[in-house]
Amino acid sequence: MKSFLNRFKFTFILIPVALFISFLDKKIISGFLSSNEIPDHYLFIGSLLVVIITLIYVVLRFDKNTNS
Repeated sequence: MKSFLNRFKFTFILIPVALFISFLDKKIISGFLSSNEIPDHYLFIGSLLVVIITLIYVVLRFDKNTNS
């Protein structure tokens, strides 16, 4: 079981990212940013930053555990 988890760790990292991208894509297509409202753009950029920072943290933590 541990071998299975070690083999597919990156898959478990990428699944939430794919779900987030899918959700964000549906919001944009439905007209989320077409209103040209400043708070909508800040929400979009802020959510992208949070996801990218979280992803970098997870990858760095995974890499640190692998090298130890």
